[in-house]
Amino acid sequence: ESWEVYGTTLANATSEEKLFEAYHKIIKECHVNLDTEANVIFARDTRSSGAHLTSILTESLKATGTIYADYKLLTTPQLHYITRCLNTKGSPYEYGEPTEQGYYKKTALSLRVAMQGRQFSGSVTVDCANGVGGPKLRELIKHLPSPSEGGLEIKVVNDDVLTPERLNHQVSLGESHQIHPN
Repeated sequence: ESWEVYGTTLANATSEEKLFEAYHKIIKECHVNLDTEANVIFARDTRSSGAHLTSILTESLKATGTIYADYKLLTTPQLHYITRCLNTKGSPYEYGEPTEQGYYKKTALSLRVAMQGRQFSGSVTVDCANGVGGPKLRELIKHLPSPSEGGLEIKVVNDDVLTPERLNHQVSLGESHQIHPN
């Protein structure tokens, strides 16, 4: 993604002066109108560093007078869904209800339409690597047709989000290359 280049540039600044220079270069390159009120939404996953990073972000946003909304624990697709809903709200292209429940409803409806007229047998097992996806998938399953209603049986494994050091522990589909920030 293009924003990652900017994030890396800011993160790698070696001094306050270099950070200031990088910040203003990005503002110029992106044609940012500093008179436009900023509105930031964010969420986090279950990495042990998440709470600390979120508190730093929140304090920074408060210090700059930025409007923000903390959606707590979400998956990346959930945050992207909410962002799109907020960005299209009130337009002819309004995407949906900008909430976690809105995500579940829209995703479940899409899956129901895609599965219409199809019968499933057996089950699928999803290894959630003890990340935020475990409890979020369990919640999504509540919105899907059950196997007795012709839906797919979904088995969730490795969904311990209460023990941060278990994140990606014994992931069943190959080796995880996710790096935990210090």
